[in-house]
Amino acid sequence: MTVVNMATRDQSVRLTAFISLRTKFVLFVSLVIIAVCSGLSWYFIAQQSDSMTRSLIGTGSILVKNLAYNARYGLVAKDRVLLEQLINGVMEVEESVYVVFTGPDGTPMAIKSKRGIYPDQTLTTSLFRMGSTETTITPFIAKAGGRREPVYDFAVPVGRGSENKAPFPLLSLETEDPQPESSARLYGVVRIGLTGEKMNQSLSRTVGNVVLITITVIFSGILAAVLLTRRITTPLKSLVGVAEQVAGGDLTASVSPTTHDEVGQLTMVFRQMTESLKDRDHAVTQAYRELEQLNRTLEQRVQQRTSELQTANDKLKELDRLKSAFVSVVSHELRTPMTSIKGYVENLLDGLAGALTEKQSRSLERVKHNIDRLTRMINELLDLSKIEAGRMELNLAPVPLLELAEEIAESYHAAARQKSITLRTSPHPALPMVQGDADKLSRILINLIHNAIKFTPHGGTIRIEGQLRGNAVELCVIDSGSGIPPHELDKIFDKFYWSESAPIEARGAGLGLAIAKNLVELHGGTIRVESVLGTGSCFSFTIPIAHL
Repeated sequence: MTVVNMATRDQSVRLTAFISLRTKFVLFVSLVIIAVCSGLSWYFIAQQSDSMTRSLIGTGSILVKNLAYNARYGLVAKDRVLLEQLINGVMEVEESVYVVFTGPDGTPMAIKSKRGIYPDQTLTTSLFRMGSTETTITPFIAKAGGRREPVYDFAVPVGRGSENKAPFPLLSLETEDPQPESSARLYGVVRIGLTGEKMNQSLSRTVGNVVLITITVIFSGILAAVLLTRRITTPLKSLVGVAEQVAGGDLTASVSPTTHDEVGQLTMVFRQMTESLKDRDHAVTQAYRELEQLNRTLEQRVQQRTSELQTANDKLKELDRLKSAFVSVVSHELRTPMTSIKGYVENLLDGLAGALTEKQSRSLERVKHNIDRLTRMINELLDLSKIEAGRMELNLAPVPLLELAEEIAESYHAAARQKSITLRTSPHPALPMVQGDADKLSRILINLIHNAIKFTPHGGTIRIEGQLRGNAVELCVIDSGSGIPPHELDKIFDKFYWSESAPIEARGAGLGLAIAKNLVELHGGTIRVESVLGTGSCFSFTIPIAHL
């Protein structure tokens, strides 16, 4: 039966990724044991390390303070014999590495080292400069006999008026001077170095013992978990065997409970389930057949809807082609009469038909302005139609892009002066030529500069800058206009799009930036815009360098 075959396939898929309950339980318990034991071991080792470090620091602090107290007379009197005796006493301590007495002039008065390890005199110099009387502890790594050895340096300044009191008076060799000094002058600096090697060795032994104990506990726990899971999973294996028979299609297989616990309850429920499967097998088979029939019907309907959508899409493409052709034809037919109208208006303005009054001249200037605006829209529609139809051809040749921008900017100086706008081109030395069509590049620059003048208020500035960016020349048109809202930046190059912040009288056909973007991409370049609302915008595009 079909249901039985599907069950067999599902069984084979499950067996490929089977992980037994016993394995999961053992893994879980093992991970818990490992995590707990490792955490406790790490905590114990960290506590031991901290305790040993604090003990070593405490020993060093006591030694250096007592030595500083007992050495005051020797430092004042510069009694090197007394200082040597004190050094010998300290060097009997096992952890002692070196003892240094430094005079007030910064030179060592007495010094002794066990393994040729000596401290850096920079700290002594800084203590003299600061005039501090506090104990300074500085750990560092010393090299002795070709190996690295941790050393803790303890330094105490000894001075007049300082608090160099013996922490354990019984260890001091002098009696307290009841006359306090009035000056804080330093007599010298006492430095003791204690090695941390013995502490590290002791810590290593402790770590080894802890690791051994931890491993023993972990393996013991894992063994106990294995034995416990074997006792739990054995009754389940018999149930799994019967379940595999049922999964293979043998609904007559049955199993009886052998225990009175949860596993026994599971066995009883499984037995009831097999009986229920026998009753439902026929109903499931019939339902599956009906589902297959429904699937075949659904596939036919999907194919039908897909065909209808394809037909509608073809119609839309044809309508778009007709629209583009209509726009191209109408624009072309309009351009000739518009040129004629513009010529007659210019003749009237030049006085060829007689003198004009001021009001007539003003009206004709307005007509000429609108004719220029309409002509520009017609040209944009024609260019866009050519681009969308794939009929826009490029006559590629090396072009000096920045010089071309200067020429275009020069032609717009009159329009910029009408609004008191400063239009300038920033010089850039030795920019390479680009590979492009001079006419199309001029059209890009005209659209960008025209927009910048249109949206820059009176008294503003427009800058044209060029720079080398990789294997291309980047040209930027920067204005101090009203800016573009952030949510419009990703739509500003769409066809027939006007910014919401643009005044109505400044709106055109909404094609200038779309045409500029298409022309830049035809050259293999990119165009982008950056804008801050109320501050201005920067339109920049790149054109690949010409390989001469």
